[in-house]
Amino acid sequence: MKKFKRIFSRKKAKGESTIITPASETVNVEAVNVEGNAEDTDEAQRFLDRMGNDFRWPTSMPQNTRDQVFWVFTDNDVTKDDQEYALNCIYFYNSLDNGMFDEHKQDWVLVYKQSVVEYGEKKSNKQRSDLDREMPGALYLPVDSLLRGEFLNPKIPAARAVLSQRSAGGGEYMIQVRVKRVGDENTNFITLAYRFNDTKNRNKLYKTVIDTGAPETILPYEVRSYLGTGWERQAVVAPGYGAPANLFLATDPFQVSIGDDNNWSRWVQTNTLRVWERKASDQVDSSLIGNDVLDQFTYVHRSGGGLFFLNQRHEGPLSAYLDNLSP
Repeated sequence: MKKFKRIFSRKKAKGESTIITPASETVNVEAVNVEGNAEDTDEAQRFLDRMGNDFRWPTSMPQNTRDQVFWVFTDNDVTKDDQEYALNCIYFYNSLDNGMFDEHKQDWVLVYKQSVVEYGEKKSNKQRSDLDREMPGALYLPVDSLLRGEFLNPKIPAARAVLSQRSAGGGEYMIQVRVKRVGDENTNFITLAYRFNDTKNRNKLYKTVIDTGAPETILPYEVRSYLGTGWERQAVVAPGYGAPANLFLATDPFQVSIGDDNNWSRWVQTNTLRVWERKASDQVDSSLIGNDVLDQFTYVHRSGGGLFFLNQRHEGPLSAYLDNLSP
């Protein structure tokens, strides 16, 4: 069994973050693979090279957080802020295991640069989003395990993947989508075609699908990467379609527009945008345009054809016509 014998005992360079890990036995590549984090031996080795032989997962750290920390330190396309958050996760859960927060069981803890900044109370999404802009990658979690579990596993509606069908023979209704920040100019947006290939994840293909069984819109990770801040740092496990893939939830509102090869809809706002994790597995093959977006449009199904999204000029007359129909 191959083992890594190099010990990481160097001094911390100026401005470098400190990783606090309990002393433990030598870590080997096979042990990392057994835990299910690594896709291959090289990936496991990159993680151990970064974290050191004496690294051990904090006992209290949940599996989806371990998966995220592993991804952060093995993927080349992550931000320094995500790495900062991962280091703060390790610090928080090691401190929790060591009893550092025993006198603050009713508090929330702000950790930044692997140090406790303050103890406080629960913050709103906007407050946490503002905090992340002020201290990129900061962690803010409750000490209480029940509150922490509720916070890290929010009750988000499951996407059922009940897809609108073209015909009795099957086939999804596909669309193109644009996403931007609220208030941004119309030139600063990301566009996803009917089929989007994530070149940073083995050219993984996502179909952009209209899904009336999805309460909320879920798009590829590239949307988070392009738009930057305004997202939870900690991913959550997807309920329903895509499980057990992870989702990143938006803390900021975003605007969405849908279109075909010729026209685009008006921009509508969603406060519940989600993105898949970067390395979503094969059970995830679609971006889902959910009811948080679809409910803001008027659309009809053409017999033998597709869905027809009306523009604002047509919505009023159609609504009046429908109101006058006999039950």
